[in-house]
Amino acid sequence: MKSSAVPAVPAKGDQLERRVYLHPGGLWAEPFPGVITTVLGSCVSVCLWDPHTTLGGINHFILPHGGAVPSARYGNHAMAMLLARVLELGARRETLLGCVFGGASVLPGAPIGPTLGSRNVAEAFEFLERNSIAVLRHDVEGAQGRKLVFRTADGTTLIRKL
Repeated sequence: MKSSAVPAVPAKGDQLERRVYLHPGGLWAEPFPGVITTVLGSCVSVCLWDPHTTLGGINHFILPHGGAVPSARYGNHAMAMLLARVLELGARRETLLGCVFGGASVLPGAPIGPTLGSRNVAEAFEFLERNSIAVLRHDVEGAQGRKLVFRTADGTTLIRKL
């Protein structure tokens, strides 16, 4: 499976961190280190990182559930695709850590019932729980969007409210 983000490509064999902007509906997990940036409103990004192998990946899903055709636009598919990809790269399931970000309610007015953002957040946390992946950190819901920067070499995340 190829990543849907377009990295700035250094010289072949260069192990410098790739800087990538991850678009909505995208997924990034590669065997080399990356600094992945994305902007979230009601969308959610989940970062998976293995501290033993220093492998990590991230998704950016738009809706909690999608149809039969797998797409990283939908949380139920994006989560499974991300987990499969980091395991394929050599991450160990038993040492994976997860981070969850986004899910804001950015539209004005009081919502009736659960917001799209809160449904996206629930999908992410439920998947991580079902797969026994500990949540290392999270910054979810609220009324503000977020800019997220995830560094796969050490699993660090930086959040800036918008």
